[in-house]
Amino acid sequence: DPAARIFQDEVEHGFDTNAEQLIISNELLLEYLDSAEDSLRKALFLDKLEPPVTKTTNFHPGKFQGGSRRYTTYKKQSTVMRGPAAQYPANGARRVEFAGNYRVTISAAGVDRDTYGKLKFPPAQGPIKMAVGSRLDGQGGGNGGSKLLKVFDLQDNQFGTFEVEMWLDKGAYPWVSFHNGAGKPAASIRQAIRRKRLDPKKNSPQNYRGPGVEVSKFSVEGPLNPEWPPATYKAVFRENVMPDFEDAAVRDRVLSRFVSRALRRVATEEDVKDFREYLGQQYKKTGDWHEAFIKTYAAVMASHDFLYLKEEVGELPPFDLVSRLSYFLWSTMPDLELLMLAHSGEILKPDVYAAQVDRLLHDPRSSEFVDSFATQWLSLDMLGMMAPDAMEGEYTIYHKRGYEAAFRNETLRYFRHVLLENRPVGDFLDSDYTFLNSTLAEAYKIPFKGGSQFQRVTLPAGSVRGGLLGHGSILSLTSNGVETLPVTRGHWVLDELLGTPPPPPPAEVPALVPDLSGVDTPRAQLARHREDAACFECHKQMDPIGLALENFDVIGRYRTKYNAKTKIDSAGEMYGIPFKNVAELRKILRSREEDFAKSLTAKLAEYAKGRELNRSDLEIVDQVVAEAAKADYRFKTLLRKMLMSKLMLER
Repeated sequence: DPAARIFQDEVEHGFDTNAEQLIISNELLLEYLDSAEDSLRKALFLDKLEPPVTKTTNFHPGKFQGGSRRYTTYKKQSTVMRGPAAQYPANGARRVEFAGNYRVTISAAGVDRDTYGKLKFPPAQGPIKMAVGSRLDGQGGGNGGSKLLKVFDLQDNQFGTFEVEMWLDKGAYPWVSFHNGAGKPAASIRQAIRRKRLDPKKNSPQNYRGPGVEVSKFSVEGPLNPEWPPATYKAVFRENVMPDFEDAAVRDRVLSRFVSRALRRVATEEDVKDFREYLGQQYKKTGDWHEAFIKTYAAVMASHDFLYLKEEVGELPPFDLVSRLSYFLWSTMPDLELLMLAHSGEILKPDVYAAQVDRLLHDPRSSEFVDSFATQWLSLDMLGMMAPDAMEGEYTIYHKRGYEAAFRNETLRYFRHVLLENRPVGDFLDSDYTFLNSTLAEAYKIPFKGGSQFQRVTLPAGSVRGGLLGHGSILSLTSNGVETLPVTRGHWVLDELLGTPPPPPPAEVPALVPDLSGVDTPRAQLARHREDAACFECHKQMDPIGLALENFDVIGRYRTKYNAKTKIDSAGEMYGIPFKNVAELRKILRSREEDFAKSLTAKLAEYAKGRELNRSDLEIVDQVVAEAAKADYRFKTLLRKMLMSKLMLER
């Protein structure tokens, strides 16, 4: 992951596209440079620009390393792994020099299952399992660069041959492990000795001889059918043959082409000349054109013109327009088709641009828009930051059953459905369906016959779960892990759904401190707070909404009482319309679908433009929403109209 080396931008308000908050320091620029160079070295991995030869390397099966010696038995022609730690050939040549597909062949058997008689160590039942995987050195700490690829069932005391084909980057190597072996068998042996189930004279925790995986052959063949030049070289240099770097014309061609791709437009001589000079400087240092190109390309990828989208005021020119469209819907740079249309200027023709909008919307890569925009709009990336205490008896189920992941999944699937099925955006406010799996159905107490896979389900009549206000994600995010926050919930509805946030409280007004003694209900506490004239107007709007959601606890489960004696009163009034419960509140919100559509369109535009909207922008928002009203505010239609408007076409 290239971003693993880069400090994450902290966005305090709005979206991570907000230009005002995307500041680059010297330290951050060096992180970009380091990440770019590391990525290029993964792609341009050759030490010698020569085609590889496929060969088979047989490693000595009695010389492995990586696991604890206490749990490993080394024999002349085999190694017995008795613990779950991954092991690999001790020979330094285990690391491959050419990235590609390799075939790993292993002969292995399960052994010593009954060494301790009636005292059984894992696996007490079922087959001994062998895992095979790969590891790339230098990928952070722990097992950051390790991947499990396949698990095999072994026969007891009968060797079998097993093959795995795997992709190995340069510097990577395969490993093998006892997948279902005992984690800490020494402790179990000590306990058995104390209980006199084992003879201490014959058994020692330091010399464990329990079940194991015995490996008698370990060979690696590859690279298999190597492509020349490697695919990554073709992708980086855009050449079907290995470039002749001694030829100045070739160097200039591949450099200009790379700079054009990085800048997402046709590079000018002014763009290229500094990088050409830098390339020459790097060659003088190393005497190696291959190394000089890696350093130069890294500099291109750490330049401001690559890292930023630069847009002038007014109508966007072709290359700026295709970049904005592509990063909005795909979260990545324009593809070749978009760049060609920008190069010809055809993209500025309304019918051509409209066709590209539809193409990008229907491309699978548009899932990036769903994940990025929905996650930021609904703050799903904040889920878990104020999770309930894992040791708190009432809420341990949140952690044990994986509610956090299930909540996020439900909301993202819901957003994707409303968009791709072109449902009215009012479904976000109230609906008769959601997406459930067995975990969520249990949390929501909704009959469900499915398993762990999410399915669209029609909710029972009168369900409290319709729309976003019934999602555990939103209800958890508007709590603090200890108690519900009615003011926060009410503010969230006004701000995120209706786009009408109340002003911040006056500086002289103290923060509302909940009474945790259980004497007062939240409704009574808020009633006292509204007695302050400076608080009344805002809380008059927020409090009824938040109190209507008090039927949902800290982790979004429905309840009717705070405790055995105190019932929850969720009745209130909004826009002068009384409601008895959250279901009736949702109907009132659904009647404000136009307000919600305006709020959603404004957020979409802010995400696309990378700035807050001004008065002129908001007038266009009103026009877009008025047009979308003719199609019942259907989401894809609304989005498409926004993309075709000046909100998208102008800075």
